[in-house]
Amino acid sequence: MIGSKHVPARAGLAIILGLLVTLGVLVLERSRRKPLPIPQENAVEAPEVTPAVAAGAQDLFEDVTARAGLTFVHQFCDRRLANIIESNGQGAAMLDYDSDGSMDIYLVNAGPLAGVTSHAPGTKREPNRLYRNRRDGTFEDVTARAGVEGAGYGIAAAAGDYDNDGHADLYVVNVGKNLLYHNRGNGAFEDVTDQAGVGDTGTGIGALWLDVDQDGNLDLLVANYLTFDSNNNLYFNPDGYPGPLSYKPEFNVLYRNTGHGAFQDLSESSGVRLTGHRSMSVCAFDFNRDGAPDIYVCNDATPNLLLVNDGQGHFQDVAPKALVAFNALGEAAGSMTAAIGDCNGDLIPDILVSRFGYGSLYMGSQEGLYEDRMMASGLGALTAQYVGWGSNFLDFDNDGDLDALIVNGDAHHLVGWESLLLQNKGDGNFTDAADLGGAFFKTKIRARGSYILDFDNDGRLDVLITALADRAFLLRNRGTTANHWLTLDLQGARSNRDGFGALITLAAGGKKRRAEARCQTGFLGTADRRVHFGLGQARTVEEIEIRWPSGIVQTLHQVSADQILKVKEPFP
Repeated sequence: MIGSKHVPARAGLAIILGLLVTLGVLVLERSRRKPLPIPQENAVEAPEVTPAVAAGAQDLFEDVTARAGLTFVHQFCDRRLANIIESNGQGAAMLDYDSDGSMDIYLVNAGPLAGVTSHAPGTKREPNRLYRNRRDGTFEDVTARAGVEGAGYGIAAAAGDYDNDGHADLYVVNVGKNLLYHNRGNGAFEDVTDQAGVGDTGTGIGALWLDVDQDGNLDLLVANYLTFDSNNNLYFNPDGYPGPLSYKPEFNVLYRNTGHGAFQDLSESSGVRLTGHRSMSVCAFDFNRDGAPDIYVCNDATPNLLLVNDGQGHFQDVAPKALVAFNALGEAAGSMTAAIGDCNGDLIPDILVSRFGYGSLYMGSQEGLYEDRMMASGLGALTAQYVGWGSNFLDFDNDGDLDALIVNGDAHHLVGWESLLLQNKGDGNFTDAADLGGAFFKTKIRARGSYILDFDNDGRLDVLITALADRAFLLRNRGTTANHWLTLDLQGARSNRDGFGALITLAAGGKKRRAEARCQTGFLGTADRRVHFGLGQARTVEEIEIRWPSGIVQTLHQVSADQILKVKEPFP
Protein backbone atom coordinates (compact mmCIF):
# COMPACT_ATOMS: atom_id res chain seq x y z
CA MET A 1 0.00 0.00 0.00
CA ILE A 2 1.36 3.41 -1.03
CA GLY A 3 -0.42 6.55 0.19
CA SER A 4 -3.54 4.45 1.05
CA LYS A 5 -3.95 3.47 -2.60
CA HIS A 6 -3.60 -0.13 -3.75
CA VAL A 7 -1.09 -0.73 -6.54
CA PRO A 8 -2.39 -3.14 -9.23
CA ALA A 9 -0.43 -6.39 -9.44
CA ARG A 10 0.63 -5.69 -13.03
CA ALA A 11 1.89 -2.23 -12.09
CA GLY A 12 3.77 -3.66 -9.12
CA LEU A 13 5.41 -6.22 -11.35
CA ALA A 14 6.40 -3.48 -13.75
CA ILE A 15 8.01 -1.52 -10.94
CA ILE A 16 9.97 -4.55 -9.79
CA LEU A 17 11.13 -5.30 -13.33
CA GLY A 18 12.12 -1.68 -13.76
CA LEU A 19 14.20 -1.78 -10.60
CA LEU A 20 15.90 -4.98 -11.72
CA VAL A 21 16.75 -3.46 -15.10
CA THR A 22 18.11 -0.34 -13.40
CA LEU A 23 20.23 -2.46 -11.06
CA GLY A 24 21.53 -4.45 -14.02
CA VAL A 25 22.55 -1.28 -15.82
CA LEU A 26 24.35 0.01 -12.72
CA VAL A 27 26.27 -3.26 -12.38
CA LEU A 28 27.17 -3.20 -16.04
CA GLU A 29 28.55 0.32 -15.71
CA ARG A 30 31.71 -1.33 -14.38
CA SER A 31 31.92 -3.84 -17.22
CA ARG A 32 33.03 -3.31 -20.78
CA ARG A 33 30.21 -2.76 -23.23
CA LYS A 34 29.70 -2.47 -26.98
CA PRO A 35 28.29 0.68 -28.62
CA LEU A 36 25.53 0.91 -31.13
CA PRO A 37 26.86 1.63 -34.62
CA ILE A 38 27.69 5.32 -35.07
CA PRO A 39 26.34 6.77 -38.31
CA GLN A 40 29.21 7.58 -40.63
CA GLU A 41 28.30 11.25 -40.83
CA ASN A 42 28.49 11.55 -37.03
CA ALA A 43 31.61 9.43 -36.53
CA VAL A 44 34.39 11.10 -34.55
CA GLU A 45 37.87 11.16 -36.01
CA ALA A 46 40.66 9.62 -33.94
CA PRO A 47 42.31 12.23 -31.68
CA GLU A 48 45.34 14.14 -32.79
CA VAL A 49 48.80 13.32 -31.52
CA THR A 50 49.59 14.95 -28.18
CA PRO A 51 51.99 17.87 -28.60
CA ALA A 52 55.24 18.04 -26.66
CA VAL A 53 54.66 18.78 -22.98
CA ALA A 54 56.73 21.77 -21.87
CA ALA A 55 58.34 21.16 -18.49
CA GLY A 56 58.63 23.86 -15.86
CA ALA A 57 62.01 24.80 -14.47
CA GLN A 58 61.45 22.79 -11.30
CA ASP A 59 59.70 19.78 -12.86
CA LEU A 60 61.29 16.46 -11.94
CA PHE A 61 60.30 14.80 -15.23
CA GLU A 62 60.66 16.29 -18.69
CA ASP A 63 59.01 15.06 -21.90
CA VAL A 64 62.05 14.58 -24.17
CA THR A 65 60.37 12.36 -26.78
CA ALA A 66 60.78 14.71 -29.74
CA ARG A 67 64.30 15.79 -28.80
CA ALA A 68 65.30 12.14 -28.41
CA GLY A 69 64.08 11.32 -31.92
CA LEU A 70 61.31 8.89 -30.97
CA THR A 71 58.88 9.51 -33.83
CA PHE A 72 56.69 6.44 -33.28
CA VAL A 73 52.91 6.98 -33.43
CA HIS A 74 50.52 4.15 -32.57
CA GLN A 75 48.57 3.11 -35.67
CA PHE A 76 44.97 3.01 -34.51
CA CYS A 77 42.81 1.89 -37.41
CA ASP A 78 39.43 3.03 -36.16
CA ARG A 79 37.40 6.11 -35.26
CA ARG A 80 36.54 4.97 -31.74
CA LEU A 81 37.09 2.15 -29.27
CA ALA A 82 34.70 -0.35 -30.81
CA ASN A 83 35.68 -3.54 -28.97
CA ILE A 84 37.68 -5.07 -26.17
CA ILE A 85 40.71 -5.93 -28.33
CA GLU A 86 41.21 -2.33 -29.46
CA SER A 87 40.82 -1.12 -25.89
CA ASN A 88 43.91 -2.96 -24.62
CA GLY A 89 46.37 -1.07 -26.79
CA GLN A 90 49.98 -1.90 -27.57
CA GLY A 91 53.22 -2.01 -25.57
CA ALA A 92 57.01 -1.96 -25.74
CA ALA A 93 60.23 -3.63 -24.63
CA MET A 94 63.38 -2.04 -23.20
CA LEU A 95 66.53 -3.92 -24.21
CA ASP A 96 70.22 -3.41 -24.93
CA TYR A 97 70.11 -5.05 -28.34
CA ASP A 98 73.62 -3.99 -29.40
CA SER A 99 75.29 -4.76 -26.04
CA ASP A 100 76.77 -1.28 -25.65
CA GLY A 101 75.51 -0.79 -22.10
CA SER A 102 72.60 1.52 -22.96
CA MET A 103 68.89 0.74 -23.19
CA ASP A 104 67.29 0.69 -26.61
CA ILE A 105 63.52 0.89 -27.15
CA TYR A 106 61.23 -1.42 -29.16
CA LEU A 107 57.65 -0.22 -29.75
CA VAL A 108 54.86 -2.52 -30.92
CA ASN A 109 52.25 -1.43 -33.46
CA ALA A 110 48.70 -2.59 -34.12
CA GLY A 111 47.61 -1.87 -37.67
CA PRO A 112 44.51 -3.20 -39.42
CA LEU A 113 42.85 -6.49 -38.48
CA ALA A 114 39.74 -7.83 -40.17
CA GLY A 115 36.85 -8.20 -37.75
CA VAL A 116 38.51 -5.96 -35.16
CA THR A 117 39.35 -2.60 -36.74
CA SER A 118 37.25 -0.44 -39.08
CA HIS A 119 40.07 0.43 -41.42
CA ALA A 120 39.79 1.73 -44.95
CA PRO A 121 40.33 -0.82 -47.75
CA GLY A 122 44.00 -1.20 -48.62
CA THR A 123 45.27 0.16 -45.29
CA LYS A 124 48.86 -0.98 -44.83
CA ARG A 125 50.30 -1.96 -41.48
CA GLU A 126 52.87 0.42 -40.04
CA PRO A 127 55.87 -1.50 -38.63
CA ASN A 128 56.94 -1.99 -35.07
CA ARG A 129 59.90 0.27 -34.36
CA LEU A 130 63.35 -0.38 -32.85
CA TYR A 131 65.23 2.70 -31.69
CA ARG A 132 68.95 2.43 -30.99
CA ASN A 133 70.26 4.52 -28.13
CA ARG A 134 73.03 6.77 -29.49
CA ARG A 135 74.21 7.43 -25.91
CA ASP A 136 73.94 11.19 -26.39
CA GLY A 137 70.29 11.60 -25.40
CA THR A 138 68.98 10.69 -28.85
CA PHE A 139 67.81 7.53 -30.63
CA GLU A 140 68.13 6.21 -34.18
CA ASP A 141 65.42 4.22 -35.94
CA VAL A 142 67.14 0.96 -36.96
CA THR A 143 64.00 -1.11 -37.56
CA ALA A 144 64.65 -2.03 -41.17
CA ARG A 145 68.35 -2.71 -40.64
CA ALA A 146 67.59 -4.92 -37.65
CA GLY A 147 64.75 -6.75 -39.41
CA VAL A 148 62.18 -6.46 -36.62
CA GLU A 149 59.26 -4.76 -38.38
CA GLY A 150 56.89 -7.41 -37.06
CA ALA A 151 53.74 -8.67 -38.75
CA GLY A 152 50.06 -8.95 -37.91
CA TYR A 153 48.22 -7.18 -35.13
CA GLY A 154 50.92 -6.51 -32.55
CA ILE A 155 50.22 -6.34 -28.83
CA ALA A 156 53.29 -6.77 -26.62
CA ALA A 157 56.98 -7.67 -26.47
CA ALA A 158 59.44 -9.26 -24.04
CA ALA A 159 63.25 -9.16 -24.15
CA GLY A 160 65.53 -11.93 -22.86
CA ASP A 161 68.72 -13.77 -23.82
CA TYR A 162 67.25 -17.23 -24.33
CA ASP A 163 70.40 -18.80 -25.86
CA ASN A 164 72.90 -17.29 -23.38
CA ASP A 165 75.07 -15.76 -26.09
CA GLY A 166 75.18 -12.30 -24.52
CA HIS A 167 72.73 -10.70 -26.95
CA ALA A 168 69.16 -9.77 -26.04
CA ASP A 169 66.52 -11.61 -28.06
CA LEU A 170 62.98 -10.42 -28.64
CA TYR A 171 59.59 -12.14 -28.44
CA VAL A 172 56.69 -10.27 -30.04
CA VAL A 173 53.13 -11.10 -28.96
CA ASN A 174 50.29 -10.75 -31.47
CA VAL A 175 46.63 -11.41 -31.92
CA GLY A 176 47.50 -14.40 -34.05
CA LYS A 177 50.93 -15.93 -34.56
CA ASN A 178 53.65 -14.65 -32.24
CA LEU A 179 57.23 -14.03 -33.37
CA LEU A 180 60.64 -14.90 -31.91
CA TYR A 181 63.52 -12.75 -33.13
CA HIS A 182 66.99 -14.17 -32.45
CA ASN A 183 69.68 -11.52 -32.03
CA ARG A 184 72.65 -12.38 -34.26
CA GLY A 185 74.92 -9.94 -32.43
CA ASN A 186 75.73 -7.98 -35.59
CA GLY A 187 72.92 -5.43 -35.35
CA ALA A 188 70.36 -7.68 -36.97
CA PHE A 189 67.78 -10.25 -35.86
CA GLU A 190 66.44 -13.34 -37.58
CA ASP A 191 62.94 -14.75 -37.31
CA VAL A 192 63.34 -18.21 -35.74
CA THR A 193 59.74 -18.67 -34.67
CA ASP A 194 59.05 -21.87 -36.57
CA GLN A 195 62.31 -23.66 -35.81
CA ALA A 196 62.01 -22.71 -32.14
CA GLY A 197 58.39 -23.87 -32.02
CA VAL A 198 57.00 -20.84 -30.16
CA GLY A 199 54.57 -19.42 -32.72
CA ASP A 200 51.48 -19.56 -30.53
CA THR A 201 48.42 -18.36 -32.46
CA GLY A 202 46.14 -17.30 -29.62
CA THR A 203 44.97 -13.84 -28.69
CA GLY A 204 48.24 -12.91 -27.06
CA ILE A 205 48.58 -10.13 -24.48
CA GLY A 206 51.93 -10.65 -22.74
CA ALA A 207 55.04 -12.77 -22.31
CA LEU A 208 57.62 -13.52 -19.64
CA TRP A 209 61.13 -14.97 -19.72
CA LEU A 210 62.07 -17.07 -16.67
CA ASP A 211 64.01 -20.23 -15.82
CA VAL A 212 61.26 -22.44 -14.40
CA ASP A 213 63.38 -25.58 -13.97
CA GLN A 214 66.66 -23.82 -13.07
CA ASP A 215 68.68 -25.48 -15.79
CA GLY A 216 70.36 -22.23 -16.84
CA ASN A 217 68.13 -21.65 -19.88
CA LEU A 218 65.31 -19.11 -20.02
CA ASP A 219 61.88 -20.59 -20.62
CA LEU A 220 58.95 -18.65 -22.03
CA LEU A 221 55.46 -18.07 -20.65
CA VAL A 222 52.90 -16.60 -23.05
CA ALA A 223 49.77 -14.95 -21.64
CA ASN A 224 46.63 -15.25 -23.78
CA TYR A 225 43.47 -13.23 -23.38
CA LEU A 226 40.19 -14.40 -24.93
CA THR A 227 38.68 -15.68 -28.18
CA PHE A 228 37.25 -12.57 -29.78
CA ASP A 229 34.03 -12.87 -31.78
CA SER A 230 33.11 -9.82 -33.85
CA ASN A 231 29.54 -11.13 -34.12
CA ASN A 232 28.95 -10.82 -30.39
CA ASN A 233 26.19 -8.21 -30.20
CA LEU A 234 25.34 -8.48 -26.52
CA TYR A 235 25.29 -4.97 -25.14
CA PHE A 236 23.18 -2.88 -22.77
CA ASN A 237 24.44 0.63 -23.34
CA PRO A 238 24.95 2.66 -26.52
CA ASP A 239 28.53 3.67 -25.74
CA GLY A 240 30.09 0.42 -24.57
CA TYR A 241 30.95 -3.06 -25.82
CA PRO A 242 30.77 -6.64 -24.50
CA GLY A 243 33.04 -7.32 -21.54
CA PRO A 244 35.58 -10.14 -21.09
CA LEU A 245 33.10 -12.67 -19.74
CA SER A 246 31.16 -12.41 -23.00
CA TYR A 247 33.96 -14.33 -24.74
CA LYS A 248 35.55 -17.73 -24.31
CA PRO A 249 38.81 -17.73 -22.32
CA GLU A 250 42.13 -18.88 -23.74
CA PHE A 251 44.90 -20.92 -22.14
CA ASN A 252 48.32 -19.56 -21.27
CA VAL A 253 51.27 -21.43 -22.76
CA LEU A 254 54.57 -22.45 -21.13
CA TYR A 255 57.47 -23.31 -23.43
CA ARG A 256 60.50 -25.08 -21.93
CA ASN A 257 63.83 -24.13 -23.44
CA THR A 258 65.66 -27.33 -24.48
CA GLY A 259 68.96 -25.46 -24.79
CA HIS A 260 69.31 -26.28 -28.48
CA GLY A 261 67.42 -23.42 -30.04
CA ALA A 262 64.05 -25.12 -29.65
CA PHE A 263 61.27 -25.12 -27.08
CA GLN A 264 58.87 -27.77 -25.80
CA ASP A 265 55.25 -27.00 -24.88
CA LEU A 266 54.83 -28.04 -21.23
CA SER A 267 51.63 -26.10 -20.53
CA GLU A 268 49.59 -29.12 -19.48
CA SER A 269 52.17 -31.02 -17.45
CA SER A 270 53.46 -27.88 -15.70
CA GLY A 271 50.06 -26.89 -14.33
CA VAL A 272 49.83 -23.44 -15.98
CA ARG A 273 47.06 -24.53 -18.37
CA LEU A 274 44.18 -23.48 -16.13
CA THR A 275 40.72 -23.06 -17.57
CA GLY A 276 38.32 -20.15 -17.19
CA HIS A 277 40.78 -17.24 -17.10
CA ARG A 278 41.47 -14.33 -19.43
CA SER A 279 44.99 -13.15 -18.66
CA MET A 280 46.11 -9.54 -18.92
CA SER A 281 49.73 -9.89 -17.78
CA VAL A 282 52.20 -12.23 -16.08
CA CYS A 283 55.18 -11.59 -13.82
CA ALA A 284 57.72 -13.71 -11.93
CA PHE A 285 59.05 -13.46 -8.39
CA ASP A 286 60.17 -15.86 -5.67
CA PHE A 287 57.06 -15.81 -3.46
CA ASN A 288 58.18 -18.45 -0.94
CA ARG A 289 61.91 -17.63 -1.10
CA ASP A 290 62.96 -21.15 -2.07
CA GLY A 291 65.09 -20.01 -5.02
CA ALA A 292 62.61 -21.05 -7.73
CA PRO A 293 60.61 -18.46 -9.71
CA ASP A 294 56.88 -18.35 -9.05
CA ILE A 295 54.32 -16.67 -11.31
CA TYR A 296 51.64 -14.07 -10.62
CA VAL A 297 48.92 -13.81 -13.27
CA CYS A 298 46.60 -10.82 -13.56
CA ASN A 299 43.23 -11.83 -15.01
CA ASP A 300 40.34 -9.87 -16.43
CA ALA A 301 37.12 -10.37 -14.39
CA THR A 302 38.28 -13.63 -12.76
CA PRO A 303 40.50 -14.16 -9.69
CA ASN A 304 44.22 -13.57 -10.09
CA LEU A 305 46.59 -16.55 -9.82
CA LEU A 306 49.73 -17.13 -7.76
CA LEU A 307 51.40 -20.18 -9.26
CA VAL A 308 54.01 -21.63 -6.90
CA ASN A 309 56.88 -23.54 -8.47
CA ASP A 310 58.08 -26.82 -6.92
CA GLY A 311 61.57 -26.12 -8.28
CA GLN A 312 61.12 -28.48 -11.22
CA GLY A 313 58.75 -26.34 -13.24
CA HIS A 314 55.46 -27.66 -11.84
CA PHE A 315 53.00 -25.10 -10.52
CA GLN A 316 50.06 -24.93 -8.13
CA ASP A 317 47.77 -21.96 -7.57
CA VAL A 318 47.84 -20.64 -3.98
CA ALA A 319 46.37 -17.17 -4.63
CA PRO A 320 43.22 -17.64 -2.50
CA LYS A 321 45.27 -19.02 0.39
CA ALA A 322 47.85 -16.23 0.13
CA LEU A 323 45.01 -13.66 -0.12
CA VAL A 324 46.07 -12.21 -3.48
CA ALA A 325 43.24 -13.50 -5.69
CA PHE A 326 40.72 -10.68 -5.04
CA ASN A 327 40.79 -7.03 -4.09
CA ALA A 328 39.86 -5.79 -0.61
CA LEU A 329 36.18 -5.68 -1.59
CA GLY A 330 36.25 -9.35 -2.54
CA GLU A 331 35.96 -8.51 -6.24
CA ALA A 332 37.67 -10.22 -9.14
CA ALA A 333 37.85 -6.88 -10.92
CA GLY A 334 39.73 -6.62 -14.20
CA SER A 335 43.42 -6.66 -13.25
CA MET A 336 45.84 -5.09 -15.72
CA THR A 337 49.29 -5.73 -14.29
CA ALA A 338 51.32 -6.20 -11.11
CA ALA A 339 54.44 -4.39 -9.95
CA ILE A 340 56.65 -6.34 -7.53
CA GLY A 341 58.92 -4.77 -4.94
CA ASP A 342 59.54 -4.20 -1.25
CA CYS A 343 57.80 -0.89 -0.62
CA ASN A 344 57.80 -0.92 3.21
CA GLY A 345 61.38 -2.03 3.87
CA ASP A 346 60.73 -5.41 5.51
CA LEU A 347 62.70 -7.29 2.79
CA ILE A 348 59.53 -9.12 1.64
CA PRO A 349 58.19 -8.46 -1.88
CA ASP A 350 54.89 -6.57 -2.09
CA ILE A 351 52.49 -6.55 -5.06
CA LEU A 352 50.84 -3.45 -6.55
CA VAL A 353 47.97 -4.37 -8.91
CA SER A 354 46.34 -1.82 -11.23
CA ARG A 355 42.72 -2.57 -12.11
CA PHE A 356 39.50 -1.71 -13.87
CA GLY A 357 38.00 -1.01 -10.49
CA TYR A 358 39.73 -0.82 -7.12
CA GLY A 359 43.38 -1.82 -7.29
CA SER A 360 45.37 -3.60 -4.60
CA LEU A 361 48.57 -3.11 -2.65
CA TYR A 362 49.28 -6.54 -1.21
CA MET A 363 51.80 -6.29 1.63
CA GLY A 364 53.71 -9.51 2.21
CA SER A 365 54.50 -11.19 5.53
CA GLN A 366 56.95 -13.78 6.79
CA GLU A 367 54.11 -16.31 6.92
CA GLY A 368 53.45 -16.00 3.18
CA LEU A 369 50.12 -14.22 3.67
CA TYR A 370 49.27 -10.85 2.16
CA GLU A 371 47.16 -7.95 3.40
CA ASP A 372 45.54 -5.60 0.89
CA ARG A 373 46.49 -2.13 2.15
CA MET A 374 45.34 -0.17 -0.88
CA MET A 375 43.14 2.10 1.20
CA ALA A 376 45.32 2.22 4.32
CA SER A 377 48.38 3.19 2.24
CA GLY A 378 46.63 6.17 0.69
CA LEU A 379 46.70 4.66 -2.78
CA GLY A 380 43.01 3.83 -2.80
CA ALA A 381 41.83 7.41 -2.56
CA LEU A 382 44.47 8.57 -5.05
CA THR A 383 43.66 6.01 -7.74
CA ALA A 384 39.96 5.13 -7.36
CA GLN A 385 38.65 7.54 -10.00
CA TYR A 386 40.85 6.08 -12.74
CA VAL A 387 41.24 2.92 -14.78
CA GLY A 388 44.87 2.02 -14.11
CA TRP A 389 46.78 0.15 -16.84
CA GLY A 390 50.54 0.30 -16.35
CA SER A 391 51.76 0.22 -12.73
CA ASN A 392 55.34 0.42 -11.55
CA PHE A 393 57.52 0.59 -8.48
CA LEU A 394 60.52 2.93 -8.84
CA ASP A 395 62.71 4.97 -6.54
CA PHE A 396 62.45 8.19 -8.53
CA ASP A 397 64.28 10.30 -5.92
CA ASN A 398 66.87 7.67 -4.89
CA ASP A 399 65.99 8.07 -1.21
CA GLY A 400 65.99 4.31 -0.65
CA ASP A 401 62.28 3.47 -0.78
CA LEU A 402 60.07 2.51 -3.69
CA ASP A 403 57.66 5.08 -5.06
CA ALA A 404 54.93 4.27 -7.58
CA LEU A 405 53.86 5.32 -11.06
CA ILE A 406 50.45 4.41 -12.50
CA VAL A 407 49.29 5.41 -15.97
CA ASN A 408 45.59 5.66 -16.75
CA GLY A 409 43.15 5.73 -19.64
CA ASP A 410 39.47 5.39 -20.33
CA ALA A 411 38.55 1.83 -21.28
CA HIS A 412 35.63 2.76 -23.54
CA HIS A 413 36.50 6.08 -25.16
CA LEU A 414 39.54 7.77 -26.67
CA VAL A 415 39.70 10.08 -23.68
CA GLY A 416 42.87 11.01 -21.84
CA TRP A 417 43.48 10.93 -18.10
CA GLU A 418 46.35 12.08 -15.94
CA SER A 419 49.17 9.72 -14.96
CA LEU A 420 49.93 9.38 -11.25
CA LEU A 421 53.30 9.87 -9.57
CA LEU A 422 53.03 8.64 -5.99
CA GLN A 423 55.73 9.27 -3.42
CA ASN A 424 56.50 6.76 -0.67
CA LYS A 425 56.74 8.26 2.80
CA GLY A 426 59.24 5.51 3.61
CA ASP A 427 56.86 3.05 5.24
CA GLY A 428 54.63 1.94 2.38
CA ASN A 429 52.25 4.90 2.63
CA PHE A 430 51.96 7.18 -0.37
CA THR A 431 51.15 10.79 -1.25
CA ASP A 432 50.39 12.52 -4.55
CA ALA A 433 53.62 13.82 -6.12
CA ALA A 434 52.13 15.30 -9.29
CA ASP A 435 53.35 18.79 -8.40
CA LEU A 436 56.87 17.45 -7.93
CA GLY A 437 56.67 15.42 -11.14
CA GLY A 438 55.65 18.43 -13.16
CA ALA A 439 53.60 19.38 -16.19
CA PHE A 440 53.38 15.89 -17.65
CA PHE A 441 51.45 14.64 -14.63
CA LYS A 442 48.80 17.27 -15.31
CA THR A 443 48.52 16.20 -18.95
CA LYS A 444 45.72 13.87 -20.01
CA ILE A 445 46.83 11.03 -22.28
CA ARG A 446 45.30 7.72 -23.36
CA ALA A 447 47.97 5.68 -21.61
CA ARG A 448 48.36 1.89 -21.60
CA GLY A 449 51.89 0.54 -21.01
CA SER A 450 54.57 2.11 -18.78
CA TYR A 451 58.17 0.95 -18.40
CA ILE A 452 61.00 2.08 -16.15
CA LEU A 453 64.48 2.51 -17.62
CA ASP A 454 67.60 4.58 -17.22
CA PHE A 455 68.16 5.50 -20.85
CA ASP A 456 70.96 7.99 -20.16
CA ASN A 457 72.71 5.90 -17.47
CA ASP A 458 72.78 8.76 -14.96
CA GLY A 459 71.25 6.75 -12.11
CA ARG A 460 67.95 8.64 -12.20
CA LEU A 461 65.10 6.45 -13.38
CA ASP A 462 63.26 7.50 -16.52
CA VAL A 463 59.90 6.37 -17.94
CA LEU A 464 58.58 5.23 -21.33
CA ILE A 465 54.77 5.27 -21.80
CA THR A 466 52.68 3.95 -24.68
CA ALA A 467 49.26 5.40 -25.55
CA LEU A 468 46.29 4.66 -27.79
CA ALA A 469 46.18 6.50 -31.13
CA ASP A 470 49.08 8.63 -29.98
CA ARG A 471 52.83 8.91 -29.80
CA ALA A 472 55.02 7.32 -27.17
CA PHE A 473 56.18 9.44 -24.23
CA LEU A 474 59.79 9.37 -23.00
CA LEU A 475 60.14 11.13 -19.66
CA ARG A 476 63.63 12.03 -18.49
CA ASN A 477 64.22 12.23 -14.75
CA ARG A 478 65.97 15.53 -14.01
CA GLY A 479 66.28 15.02 -10.26
CA THR A 480 68.99 17.08 -8.61
CA THR A 481 68.94 15.64 -5.09
CA ALA A 482 72.13 14.65 -3.32
CA ASN A 483 70.91 11.08 -2.94
CA HIS A 484 73.11 8.28 -4.22
CA TRP A 485 72.35 5.09 -6.15
CA LEU A 486 73.75 1.81 -7.45
CA THR A 487 72.63 -0.24 -10.46
CA LEU A 488 73.64 -3.88 -10.91
CA ASP A 489 73.98 -5.37 -14.38
CA LEU A 490 74.16 -9.12 -13.76
CA GLN A 491 75.74 -11.68 -16.04
CA GLY A 492 75.06 -15.31 -15.26
CA ALA A 493 77.49 -18.13 -16.01
CA ARG A 494 76.07 -21.34 -14.60
CA SER A 495 72.74 -19.50 -14.25
CA ASN A 496 70.92 -17.94 -17.20
CA ARG A 497 72.93 -15.13 -18.76
CA ASP A 498 70.45 -12.40 -17.72
CA GLY A 499 70.62 -13.52 -14.10
CA PHE A 500 66.83 -13.68 -13.86
CA GLY A 501 65.96 -15.15 -10.48
CA ALA A 502 69.02 -13.83 -8.63
CA LEU A 503 68.21 -12.43 -5.18
CA ILE A 504 70.21 -9.36 -4.18
CA THR A 505 70.54 -8.13 -0.60
CA LEU A 506 72.36 -4.87 -0.10
CA ALA A 507 73.54 -3.15 3.10
CA ALA A 508 74.26 0.59 3.01
CA GLY A 509 73.96 3.42 5.50
CA GLY A 510 72.73 1.12 8.26
CA LYS A 511 69.82 -0.16 6.18
CA LYS A 512 69.25 -3.36 4.24
CA ARG A 513 67.50 -3.46 0.90
CA ARG A 514 66.47 -6.44 -1.19
CA ALA A 515 65.43 -6.90 -4.80
CA GLU A 516 65.23 -9.68 -7.34
CA ALA A 517 66.64 -9.70 -10.85
CA ARG A 518 63.87 -10.73 -13.22
CA CYS A 519 62.27 -10.10 -16.55
CA GLN A 520 60.66 -6.79 -15.63
CA THR A 521 57.24 -7.34 -17.10
CA GLY A 522 54.55 -4.69 -17.06
CA PHE A 523 51.33 -4.31 -19.00
CA LEU A 524 52.12 -5.29 -22.62
CA GLY A 525 55.89 -5.22 -22.29
CA THR A 526 59.15 -5.34 -20.37
CA ALA A 527 61.29 -2.68 -18.69
CA ASP A 528 65.03 -2.20 -18.09
CA ARG A 529 66.26 -5.53 -16.68
CA ARG A 530 69.06 -3.98 -14.60
CA VAL A 531 68.50 -3.82 -10.83
CA HIS A 532 68.47 -0.30 -9.39
CA PHE A 533 68.85 0.74 -5.75
CA GLY A 534 68.40 4.21 -4.31
CA LEU A 535 70.87 4.69 -1.44
CA GLY A 536 69.85 7.97 0.13
CA GLN A 537 72.90 9.64 1.69
CA ALA A 538 75.08 6.51 1.63
CA ARG A 539 78.16 6.91 -0.58
CA THR A 540 79.34 3.35 -0.07
CA VAL A 541 77.61 -0.01 -0.03
CA GLU A 542 79.12 -2.03 2.77
CA GLU A 543 78.01 -5.41 1.46
CA ILE A 544 76.15 -6.93 -1.49
CA GLU A 545 75.03 -10.55 -1.35
CA ILE A 546 73.84 -12.16 -4.57
CA ARG A 547 72.17 -15.56 -4.46
CA TRP A 548 72.30 -16.74 -8.04
CA PRO A 549 69.70 -19.17 -9.46
CA SER A 550 72.42 -21.83 -9.57
CA GLY A 551 72.65 -21.67 -5.78
CA ILE A 552 76.03 -19.91 -5.81
CA VAL A 553 76.22 -17.10 -3.27
CA GLN A 554 78.50 -14.19 -4.15
CA THR A 555 79.44 -11.41 -1.73
CA LEU A 556 80.93 -8.01 -2.58
CA HIS A 557 82.28 -5.53 -0.03
CA GLN A 558 82.83 -1.77 0.08
CA VAL A 559 81.32 -0.91 -3.29
CA SER A 560 81.26 2.76 -4.31
CA ALA A 561 77.87 4.31 -5.04
CA ASP A 562 76.78 6.14 -8.19
CA GLN A 563 77.79 3.56 -10.77
CA ILE A 564 76.39 0.83 -12.99
CA LEU A 565 78.25 -2.21 -11.73
CA LYS A 566 78.58 -5.26 -13.97
CA VAL A 567 78.71 -8.41 -11.87
CA LYS A 568 79.61 -11.81 -13.31
CA GLU A 569 78.54 -15.00 -11.59
CA PRO A 570 81.53 -16.99 -10.29
CA PHE A 571 81.95 -20.27 -12.09
CA PRO A 572 84.09 -22.65 -10.02
